[in-house]
Amino acid sequence: MPAPQLILDLIERFERNKEAYKSGAYNETQVRREFIDPFFEALGWDVNNEAGNAEVKTGHEQTLLQRQIDATDKQIDQLVYELYDLTPEEIAIVEGQGI
Repeated sequence: MPAPQLILDLIERFERNKEAYKSGAYNETQVRREFIDPFFEALGWDVNNEAGNAEVKTGHEQTLLQRQIDATDKQIDQLVYELYDLTPEEIAIVEGQGI
């Protein structure tokens, strides 16, 4: 399945402005609003709960959701590491593993 056009557009914009994003003036909130939220919306997630769904979940649903969140967190971490060109040693420090 090909990537949705919005995701391709996000990638192109990121690549085009990569140096500005790495300048240190671009913060986590901006990354979330400009890239992460639109990315998940393009994948069909209701990021802002526009449907107004109740937040009640079963234990099984919570487990599945937590697994999705954990996997997503890892993907986001990798994007941030790439954005800031972190070395393996720096990544280990960020992840609390020391050197």
